[in-house]
Amino acid sequence: MCGLFGILYRRVGLVPDEGRLQRSAQALAHRGPDACAVLAEPGLGLAHARLSLVDVAPRSDQPFHDEGGRHVLVFNGEIYNFRQLRAELEGRGVRFRTTSDTEVVLHSLILDGPAALARFEGMFALALIDRQEGSVLLARDRFGMKPLFWAELPEGGGALLFGSEVPAFGPWMELRPDQGALFAYLMKFGGPTAGRSFYEGIRSLAPGSFLVWGRGRETVGKSFFRLEEFLDADEAEALRGLPAGAVADRFDEIMQEAVASHLFADARVGAFASGGVDSSLIVAMAARQQKDVALFHANVKGAWSETPAARGLAEHLGLELHVAEVEEQDFVDMIPRVMRHYGYPFSYHPNCAPLMLTAELARERGVKGLLSGEGSDELFLGYPWLGRKPLTDAFAAAAGAARGALRRLPAIGQLLAPVHEDNALQVRDLMNGREMADDMAAVEAALAAFPAALQDAGTRWTLDYMHHHLRTLLHRNDTMGMAGSIEARFPFLDHRLVRFGVNLPRRFKLRLSPFVLEKAHPFVRDKWVVRAVADRYVPRHLSRRIKIGFWTTVFQRLDIAPAGLAGSPLCDVLRLGQAQLERSLAEAAPDLRLRLLLADVWLRVMVARESEDGIRARLRDHVTILPEGQRPPQPARRGRAAIASAPV
Repeated sequence: MCGLFGILYRRVGLVPDEGRLQRSAQALAHRGPDACAVLAEPGLGLAHARLSLVDVAPRSDQPFHDEGGRHVLVFNGEIYNFRQLRAELEGRGVRFRTTSDTEVVLHSLILDGPAALARFEGMFALALIDRQEGSVLLARDRFGMKPLFWAELPEGGGALLFGSEVPAFGPWMELRPDQGALFAYLMKFGGPTAGRSFYEGIRSLAPGSFLVWGRGRETVGKSFFRLEEFLDADEAEALRGLPAGAVADRFDEIMQEAVASHLFADARVGAFASGGVDSSLIVAMAARQQKDVALFHANVKGAWSETPAARGLAEHLGLELHVAEVEEQDFVDMIPRVMRHYGYPFSYHPNCAPLMLTAELARERGVKGLLSGEGSDELFLGYPWLGRKPLTDAFAAAAGAARGALRRLPAIGQLLAPVHEDNALQVRDLMNGREMADDMAAVEAALAAFPAALQDAGTRWTLDYMHHHLRTLLHRNDTMGMAGSIEARFPFLDHRLVRFGVNLPRRFKLRLSPFVLEKAHPFVRDKWVVRAVADRYVPRHLSRRIKIGFWTTVFQRLDIAPAGLAGSPLCDVLRLGQAQLERSLAEAAPDLRLRLLLADVWLRVMVARESEDGIRARLRDHVTILPEGQRPPQPARRGRAAIASAPV
């Protein structure tokens, strides 16, 4: 993993300020502590911070040039099929001077342009500059594992900025909050991940897309891959005809190959060991392929601790477990530090702090990469509510039918059960640029074109979760891992495995079983194929564990005093007086209170650039963690029954 930054001017003779480039590089130093370099020349400035995992020698440091010097690449990520691509390039006459995947990416793009992107299996964010043309190609992997932001400035007759993290833009432009993104977040949106950002004028390159910008040419952005392209009628038909045992065998084979490819490095690679079935399976397979795999775990002290399960896995495999101890107060005290790396309010993922502490522990132990189980729950329907979805859907349908019958009563039906139109979700879609709405429309269109005989509700659920929800998880893993200079790798997102998972019938993901007494989804075994294969590698008390994932209820138990928002920059953004903001906090339900608090911290950390110590002291003074089992009091709501004014 690495951090990259660049600026390209339309005016050729303008040389970027090297001091500002150095500050941009410093903002990315945690992403690449092994080497740092800047380049400043007429029309172009680049900065790169390197975390070296493949060909760790200085010859592979970046910015990386071709032999003639026309092309220069800055690249963040790993290409797991680079050895295959290298062999093909050698067959086309390319001569290599390193053993890195960086050089493979460079020559692939020089020879084939954007068409090469679809052949890269792995994670990447990159910029290829053509000095002769004065152009740059930006591209991001199809899942959004690696971040890439960009902005256009009027400076120098027009300039393009691009970088791995927004703070690297700070020396070149004022960081201002995007009101639409903030309002969407307050309406329970997880945060922009494909197109927009939380910052005015700064955009996030959408996963699976590229952008070409240059002197004398129009900016062009296109998609090179959409996740719906994993739909494969032949694959779905073949899987539908297999017995359960054969499906498990096939998954076992593909998973072993995915783990092997993600283990490859010239530096030490370990694994997250949460105690859940996904990481346990990865660790068990990795332990068969490589000796002394280092395991890292966060002990979230209290009722949600998974440490006994993680220790049981380590003992079963004869591996050493390294544990980061996490106290409840850490979740509050670390909010400013987490925010600085996450980049925007993170209430969607309260377990950021344990991930950051685990990454820091791994780095202290000399490990640079950690295998993660991310992607399994999305591919194989591991979220508890999906196991009970048929029941809840049936209940909702029955309730809707009852309301419909009541409305049909002559004269009084519409008075007893009026139709209340709520625009909240549609307004949220407008505020977030329709990110989720457009994703779902694309999924619907792809499924409509898929053979009717192969239609499966589980396929729709999988594709839904593989979009915005997965992108937020990958952002969390990238930012929290890189905060500790650790690369997170995701075997479950191996392309062959994703194609298998997307096309796998639902009965191999959610399977009826009289022996499953889990209250969240009684008589339904979730992630069946994953658990069936995990049974071959680890004891059943590990392969059958329910999903937890460094969980905490701390954010749900925060009692936030209105004085905690004294002097808040939210007043300016929301255009409210201080008294109005404090009343809004007092009247808000707990979820909105938390979002207002985190939005306040985000503005203080990322925009006002207040000290983390000062913000932490403020949190300690005004935020109290209630005991487990208690919740902050609900406000007295001004509900419909209490309002006497005419409805709006």
